[in-house]
Amino acid sequence: MMIKFLIAVIAFLATPAWAVSYGVYDLTDLKYEHSRNTDEVRSIASITKLFTAKAVIDSNVDLDEKIKVQGRSGGRFARGAMVERYELLRATLMSSDNLAAESLAHAHPGGYQRFLKDVNEDISYMGLKNTVIADATGLLAANQSTVEDLKEFLFSLRRYQLIKILSAEKFYTYQYKRGKRTITIHLKNTNPQVWTYDEIVLTKTGYTSKAGRCLAMLVEKEGILYAVITLGNRDIRSRSARIDELMNEHIYANSASIKINNLEEPKEWPTP
Repeated sequence: MMIKFLIAVIAFLATPAWAVSYGVYDLTDLKYEHSRNTDEVRSIASITKLFTAKAVIDSNVDLDEKIKVQGRSGGRFARGAMVERYELLRATLMSSDNLAAESLAHAHPGGYQRFLKDVNEDISYMGLKNTVIADATGLLAANQSTVEDLKEFLFSLRRYQLIKILSAEKFYTYQYKRGKRTITIHLKNTNPQVWTYDEIVLTKTGYTSKAGRCLAMLVEKEGILYAVITLGNRDIRSRSARIDELMNEHIYANSASIKINNLEEPKEWPTP
């Protein structure tokens, strides 16, 4: 009996805590429409890539410059290939490509460590007291934030048109040369909600075993801008259900129309 009890305790401790944090924040009236556990510090997985993208743009580097694909992470681009920053930024935001994000950080003025220093100094400048960025991809559990911090960060991104455009794209096909070969890469948005809600103007998903399924979005409905965030969901289904609830009950409920049906994602790639 004691052995079974110890096994149960160990299994419990090894299981991630799925106490979900979420919030819908009206950035016009500066108030939460609905929220829970907004100050709970959690791993944020690939939501981290929004911080990476902001650092790239803030560094004023040439986005058309080709940089070397490098790093230890997995990704769609071949290591050693030379790819425009702009395209790596697209892959980072739209399809959450880890190697693309890592390559951007390595090419940061001053190198990777300078990238981390600049990102965290910017976080401090913005007053995000519970946010830490430990790597460019979000794979490390030490990338942490809260709903409260993230809604402030999303507000700061409202003027970053490039981040908004690239993060909300549905499909994109990119080709590049690798020696004599032409390599074609198909990118697809990691947020299935972009096929449901036209009002999403910025989005980033995230997933690690520590963070669970998470999502941060800017949504504009009838001239009102909202930050919509959910952290620590068990799986994609529960995350999507949470987003549908937040959108329909706390954004669409304030307007003349309610979204009641999801649009099915296209089965085939569009023509390049």
